[in-house]
Amino acid sequence: MRRSRLLALLALLGLLVAPGAARAQAHGGHPHGTPPPGTRTHGVYPAAGAPGARSYALYVPATLQTRHRQTVPLLVYLHGCEQTADDAAVGSRLEQLADEKGVLVLFPEQTRPANSSYPLADGNGAGCWNWFHPDHQARGSGEPATLAGMTRDVMSRYPVDTRRVWLAGVSAGADMATTLAVAYPELYTAVAPIAGCAYRTCTDADGSAGYAMMGTRARVVPAFIVQSSTDMVNNAAMGATAVAQWLGTDDLADDGTANQSMPRVPSSVSTHDAERGTPPGDPCVGNFRFPCVGGAAGLKSYPYTLARYDGRHGRSVVEVLVIHGANHAYTGGNPAGTFVDPVGPDLAHAMYAFFAAHPRR
Repeated sequence: MRRSRLLALLALLGLLVAPGAARAQAHGGHPHGTPPPGTRTHGVYPAAGAPGARSYALYVPATLQTRHRQTVPLLVYLHGCEQTADDAAVGSRLEQLADEKGVLVLFPEQTRPANSSYPLADGNGAGCWNWFHPDHQARGSGEPATLAGMTRDVMSRYPVDTRRVWLAGVSAGADMATTLAVAYPELYTAVAPIAGCAYRTCTDADGSAGYAMMGTRARVVPAFIVQSSTDMVNNAAMGATAVAQWLGTDDLADDGTANQSMPRVPSSVSTHDAERGTPPGDPCVGNFRFPCVGGAAGLKSYPYTLARYDGRHGRSVVEVLVIHGANHAYTGGNPAGTFVDPVGPDLAHAMYAFFAAHPRR
């Protein structure tokens, strides 16, 4: 998802959500004791045919109907390249999480013109968000403006808790999620970029550009950064730029000064061994997939490391999950979707745990 050659590889990744008209889809049956399934509806924002309009899928858990006058969290999830909204909804397992936790999930979808991309046409021919183009890296214009407007539209129609508006994305979606988080820090509570890099096409090494984009709205945005040490598309060095940028941006955002209020050394690091328990075999064979080494080895979960960076009040602000052995894929996902690896760690629940622990104060 990056430049030139990376964009080509990039086209092989991501998680997208393909919305359409205005019909709802219910999930299938559910095991005894689990929450009843919600519905996935589709729409277009701001309106079909409007300049810059984008489709979306919105998942509404059934429990929302029973929560009278009670607000719920909203999670905005941005797919990567070569995906659709429905594909991302299936592969990420976020709808199951929504049923379990009572969360609205919005899956925006990139417009995909035939044989063309921005600036020659609206959207991107490979389905990537245009995070790498200057016209789509700032507040108030381009795709960031459309996505923020879409978020606010959902918030106007459902009882969303403004202290819990969460943002996540994978690959190209991770990079657009970071752009949105610095462009609209007053809107999004926390962010979880998966296989992404630093703001401004991986160049914001000290976080100052992200802080400058926040402007007078600057605030510390908690970030949960996920990277595989063996990712062949968004390599570990690119993932490291995301960590450096968010540590720098949040350091500046808390008091306007780069004074190490966000230490560059983690406050704690925990390691987790691989777990076995899956019949050997590669469940990721097929188009738009990378090999799943863990599945071939019979793993239930890859080994991983979690580093925590605490702010001045002793609470974590940035957490970094490094997965050892996975490729450019969303782990713990449903293999019915593209660019997922069913071997853990379970990213849906890992993101939720971080978000739930970091409401806007």
